[in-house]
Amino acid sequence: MAAPAVRRADFLMALAYATDLATGQSRDFALRSCVLAMRLAEAAHLDINERRNVYHQALLRYIGCNADTHLLAAAFGDEIAMRQDLARIDLGNHAEVGEIFVRALTRHHAGATPEELAGAIERGLAEAMQVSVPILAGHCEVAQRIGARVGLSPEICDNLGKLYERWDGRGLPRGLKGDEVTLAVRLVSLAQDAIVLAEVHGTEAMQAMIAKRRGGAYEPALADLFLADAAGFLKGLDGAVDRETILALEPAPHAILDAAACEDAYVAIADMVDMRMPFTYGHSRAVAALAAAAAKHMGLPASDIRDVRWAAYTHDIGELAVPVSTWMKSKPLTVREIDTIRLHPYHGERALAALGGEGRAVAALVLRHHERLDGSGYHRYVRGSDLSPTARILAAAEAFQTAREARPYRPALSDAAAAAKLRSLVREGRLCPEAVEAVLSYAGQPARRDSAERLAGLTPREIEVLRLIAAGQTAKEVARHLEIAPKTADNHIQSLYSKIGVTTRAAAALYAVERGLVQYQISAAA
Repeated sequence: MAAPAVRRADFLMALAYATDLATGQSRDFALRSCVLAMRLAEAAHLDINERRNVYHQALLRYIGCNADTHLLAAAFGDEIAMRQDLARIDLGNHAEVGEIFVRALTRHHAGATPEELAGAIERGLAEAMQVSVPILAGHCEVAQRIGARVGLSPEICDNLGKLYERWDGRGLPRGLKGDEVTLAVRLVSLAQDAIVLAEVHGTEAMQAMIAKRRGGAYEPALADLFLADAAGFLKGLDGAVDRETILALEPAPHAILDAAACEDAYVAIADMVDMRMPFTYGHSRAVAALAAAAAKHMGLPASDIRDVRWAAYTHDIGELAVPVSTWMKSKPLTVREIDTIRLHPYHGERALAALGGEGRAVAALVLRHHERLDGSGYHRYVRGSDLSPTARILAAAEAFQTAREARPYRPALSDAAAAAKLRSLVREGRLCPEAVEAVLSYAGQPARRDSAERLAGLTPREIEVLRLIAAGQTAKEVARHLEIAPKTADNHIQSLYSKIGVTTRAAAALYAVERGLVQYQISAAA
C-alpha cells in the first residue's frame, strides 16, 4: 500500500467546506474569503508569517462552531438560519442582535398562541447572553484544540480562539480591544463580512456598511485599505474558487501529511462533526473501529481497510448542513427536513473532494454510506452492483452503531437487538449479509456465515490484482504498479482466475464489477 502524502491545505479546504455548511454560508464562502483576505494581506505588505496566519484564519475561522450546538438549538431553534442572520448584521449593535434573537425565537415557537409566543420571547431574550457566551467560549477553545490536532502553530491556534473578538472591544467572549485582537483576526473578520454583505446587499451597500463600522468592528486602517479599491479586491469572487487557487495562495513551506498525520486529521474531523450533540459524541470513532475490523475480517487489502476507516471517521461531515434542531426533534420530520437529511452524503463527498489521491476513494465511500443493495437507500438510490465490499461494510457498521445509540425519538437498542435489526435488513435484501456478519462478529455477536465466501477466498493481494486487470492493466503493468516481479503478478492472476472460475481478463473484470470490487471514481463537482 502506497503511503499517502497529502497537503495539509487540502484537509483545511475540507474543513472550510464543513464550516460553510454549519454556518449556512454560500458555496466556497471560506475559500472566497481566503482569496480576499490574502489580497488584503499583500496590499498591506504583511510579512510571510502574518500572511500564513491570515491564510489559516480565513479557512478555519469557524472550525469550533459545532461545540454545544445542541444548547444553541434548544434555546433558539434552527441554529443555521440564526447564524445566517447574525452574519449579516453589526454584532456590536445590540438592537440589531435583539431583532435576530426575536426572529429566531418566533421561528422556534411557530404554532404557539400569541400569549405563549410573547412569553417565550421574553424568557429567551432575558437568557440570551447567559446561553450564548459560554457556547461562544467553547467554540474558541474547540477551534484551538482542533487546530493543534491538525498540526497548526500555537500562534495560528491562538488566532482561532479569537474569532468573535472586535476592534472596538465589543466582541465575545473576552471583550478584547484594538491590538489585543491579533492582526489576522481583524483582517479576516473584515474580509468575511465583506463577502457576506456584498452577496446580500450588493457591492455599493456593502461598502457603505463597512465604512459605517469603521472604528467599530473593523480597524480603521484596514477598512480604509479595502474601501480604497473594494471592486478590485473583490474581482472574480462572485463565483466558485477552485482548489488550485487556494493551494497557490498558501505561504511556503507547504506542510505535507504522512499516513500517521492523515490519520490524526481524519480523527480530528470525526470529533469536530460529532461534537454537535451529546448523543453523537464518539459515534464516528466507533463506526470506524467496526468498519476497519470488519474489512480485515473479510480479508480485504490494507488500502481498503484504511479507506473504510477514514470514510467512517468522516461519513457524517455532510450532516453539518442539517440544523441540529432537526436531529433533536422527537416528532415526525417534515418532507423538507427529510430531503435535507438525505442530501448529507452528497455534501460529505463534496467536502472531501479537495483531498484528491487516496481521498477520492474515501469521498466515494462517504457518498454511498446510506445506500442499500435493493436501491432503497439514499441519496442516489443505487443498487448492489455499485456498492463495493467496503461500501457495504461502512453501511452495516453505521447502521449497527446508530441503532445502539439513543436518539431523541427512540431509546438505544441493546447489541443483541441491534444485531437482530441488521439481520432483518439482510433478509429484506437491503444490507449485505457478509458485511453485516463481519461487523457483528467484531461486536461480539455470534456469526451466522463465513464472510470470506463471497470473495471466493481471494487474498488481499489477489483483490488488488483483480482490480488492476479489471481496469485494463496487463500483467507487466500490474507488476509495475504493485512493485512486484512480472512472474509474481502472473502467478497472482492465474491463482485468482482459478478461484473465481474464469480464464480471461474480460470475465475476471465482469466478476469484479458484479461484486463491487472495481474502484470508484469520484463524481464531477456539481
